[in-house]
Amino acid sequence: MYDKGVVDNLEQLIIDMKESLEREIGSLRSEMREGFARINTRFDLQAQRLDRHAALWQTGRRWSSKMDVWAEGVDTALETKDREIAELRARLDRLERAQQNGKQ
Repeated sequence: MYDKGVVDNLEQLIIDMKESLEREIGSLRSEMREGFARINTRFDLQAQRLDRHAALWQTGRRWSSKMDVWAEGVDTALETKDREIAELRARLDRLERAQQNGKQ
């Protein structure tokens, strides 16, 4: 019915195809591992950059917050000084008027 030579050739062809596919799959597996390793390296570098950016942003935010507190303190001090100066001017005006009224 079947020719043994044809069956043997077909069997060898199937075995060769299987071995070829195993080599190809092994090669693809190796390429995928290398590719994923490169991607992981890039992600690690990107994460490091983002960490540095976050640290700079946080430092800037802290500095800005401290500057806001300082500016509020300066504003309060200036307001107090302005009020004291206005009170002293009013007092001086009253004293000068009283002195001028006393001379007349």
